[in-house]
Amino acid sequence: MLRFDNTSQRNEAIRVTLSIAVCMILGKLLGFSSAVYLALYPTIIMTKGKDYSWKGLARILLPTLLAASTALVVSNAFYDHPFIIWTISLLFFDWMRRRATTPAKMGAMLMPTFNWILVIVFAQHTTADMTTRIHEILISMVITALVCKVFVALFPVVSNGKPPSFEDKPVTAQQRLLSVSLIGLGVGFLLQVNMLSATFCMVPVIAASLQCQADAFRQVIERRFVTQVGGCALATIFTSLLVGHQSIWATYALLLVSLIFLIATVMVKADFTARDIHADALLATMLPIQLYLGVQEMGLERTMLRGWQLAVTLGILYTLYQLFSVKAPTQRLS
Repeated sequence: MLRFDNTSQRNEAIRVTLSIAVCMILGKLLGFSSAVYLALYPTIIMTKGKDYSWKGLARILLPTLLAASTALVVSNAFYDHPFIIWTISLLFFDWMRRRATTPAKMGAMLMPTFNWILVIVFAQHTTADMTTRIHEILISMVITALVCKVFVALFPVVSNGKPPSFEDKPVTAQQRLLSVSLIGLGVGFLLQVNMLSATFCMVPVIAASLQCQADAFRQVIERRFVTQVGGCALATIFTSLLVGHQSIWATYALLLVSLIFLIATVMVKADFTARDIHADALLATMLPIQLYLGVQEMGLERTMLRGWQLAVTLGILYTLYQLFSVKAPTQRLS
């Protein structure tokens, strides 16, 4: 399983592993209050990104920074009026969905939308200084870009030609309504109920809301159940192996690199569809490790709670699919 077909696959696995691992370790060492961004950003860039030039990295990160900053302004201006924050958020989600006219633009919608949700929910339910949070987001982006550029230079990317181009397809009112309804209901719940750990459950909700067909909606739910809940299970196993040794940085780094390299190796050898599954599993594994594992606490309970919340969220989405999907009539035998 760890044998590569060519040098390009080996370089990609090493590049992905070291970029994510170094960023995550820096997030722990620098003592950021929101070190999770140094797991989120490098994993997204190294598994979903295609252009690692400065311009390409800016195209991924800059919209996210602008969305988070705008969300902070909205939260500060209407802190005592969550309904207004929610209404403005609906307008933002609708604006983002109308612009997502190709698969690539749909993928690019995830990061700004999710970071908007993170900021408004955490600003509503915590006493954390959200201005400092934006500063840490910016610093995390700079660190991520620098680390990724270093490892892309050390382990160059082999060009596979120009990526396939897709024609812009206008987004219908029904598609916009689906996205705004699903994301809006989730955000409305999070603004009213103090359940910060459930905020990350919005990732599969956003992904499902972008689907244009019922079968694609179902496939996303089923795939996310495997990757998201399975990622929490892997994070639980990883944390259990570190019990009593979480303060030893060498042990943490060795196990982290080994886990990322294992998943990255399977990912780079997979076909297009399976590659996306492994990439989602990698992100779902790294986030709880970065969020909950600390020197003083293991975070096993919170990791398992996260897995349960994701399972419930995906169960609700699947129930909605069963309720509203139009089943084809059964053909009668002649």
